[in-house]
Amino acid sequence: MKFNGVIENKLRIIENKVADIKSWNIKSYSDFKNSSLAQNAVERALQIAVEAMIDCSERILSQLKVPPAASGSENFDALQKHGIISDAAIYKDMVRFRNFIVHRYEQIDPEIVYGIVSRKLNLFAKFVDEIRKS
Repeated sequence: MKFNGVIENKLRIIENKVADIKSWNIKSYSDFKNSSLAQNAVERALQIAVEAMIDCSERILSQLKVPPAASGSENFDALQKHGIISDAAIYKDMVRFRNFIVHRYEQIDPEIVYGIVSRKLNLFAKFVDEIRKS
């Protein structure tokens, strides 16, 4: 399916935020934990990347003439149902993380954020690839 330029722009935002995080060269949890600048920057970049994913899901569903679900994470179930993505669960976890950092901002565990940076950034590329290939 061919998606519009707005969706492609959102995909580029995701790619740019991930590239930013990688360029910050966060080498260890200790370095990350001791840098409020790194923590704040990564949290914000992840938040924006996930919000761009949510925006993409809503726009794709709109093009498919499917009304958006009640929540951002539920939109990924609809994308999976329509064969746009392969596994809604991994993306729903990302939305839950975004909700956590937005609503529980005063108590974000840097170990959780570092875990995403060190083990899950590839999920953003997977999402972008799945959308572009659909």
